[in-house]
Amino acid sequence: MELRKKITNILKEKKKLRLDKFIDFLLYKNNSYYTSKNPIGKKGDFVTSPEISQMFGEIIGVYIINYWKNYLNSKFNLIELGPGRCTLFNDIFRTSKIERSFINLADIFFVEKNDKLIKIQKENINKLKLKNVKWLSEFKTNSSNPSIIYSNEFFDCLPIRQFYQKDNWYEKFVIYNNQKDIFSFKDIVVKNKKLLNNLEKYNKTGIAEISKERSVLFENLCKHIVKNKGLIILVDYGYHTPIKNFTLQTILNHKKTHIFDNIGNQDISSYVDFSELINIAKGFDLNIVNYCDQNNFLLSNGLNQRKKILIKELTKEKQKIIINEYERLISKQNMGKNFKFLIVSSI
Repeated sequence: MELRKKITNILKEKKKLRLDKFIDFLLYKNNSYYTSKNPIGKKGDFVTSPEISQMFGEIIGVYIINYWKNYLNSKFNLIELGPGRCTLFNDIFRTSKIERSFINLADIFFVEKNDKLIKIQKENINKLKLKNVKWLSEFKTNSSNPSIIYSNEFFDCLPIRQFYQKDNWYEKFVIYNNQKDIFSFKDIVVKNKKLLNNLEKYNKTGIAEISKERSVLFENLCKHIVKNKGLIILVDYGYHTPIKNFTLQTILNHKKTHIFDNIGNQDISSYVDFSELINIAKGFDLNIVNYCDQNNFLLSNGLNQRKKILIKELTKEKQKIIINEYERLISKQNMGKNFKFLIVSSI
């Protein structure tokens, strides 16, 4: 309620607020959703692929370790953006037993703003007895070592602006009705010439979702590996072809809600425009190693073989659990198609 009161006071003063500013306030300001809640898992609001099955992190782990061995094989930075409960990292760490020097030569960085999650992360990392671990509130490192940077469901949480075209281009703003005590959208004509020029590439579909935060962060990641060498792996739900509908969605207790419900207490996300990120990487002359559905990446990198190994000596009941996890990861009706892998390398 305190966060709701703060945002209503801001809107009473400013009269309107750009959608990305509204989202940023609800997700990232003091005592907001991503700085104070524990949203991941069955008891949270959503479940991620690493939480569904160890196989997800193991496949990524083998991929990362092979890249390091083939192209780096030296001291390096291992950086995870938004590590959640460190489930993905734990699976990568366990997989690294096949190449012990991988972890021994890694300086590990976790980029995390959520104090509750940092506490959980530190508890889980302490069990691994690793000393070369640091926490950062944002991506920033002065290290000149090459880096392997990875994230799962991180970019989808960054704020967006929404635009649509009729006779003119309109942008969605948030307003507040003090008498009725309700939030609503207000569509305002875009008049800024620079912004209108940027929107021209969306004229065919007449709809756009733009995130400056995503572009700036990805540019910084690209600059870093251009300067120091390395690899970026992004996993998120998103698209490459232009969208025909807005993708903003909110979730509470694993159920879809409305953005104006549960202010500050629910997840807000949107699909990532991977074409934008790919263009940024190409602008830095980086190698687009792969862009594909989660289904394609996991299967082409040994998921089916890993499943067979895991179920080999299990009871039928436990085999069903592994098979169910496998299907959830690759199902084309769900995560297998909606989630994408973007892999970018300086080499």
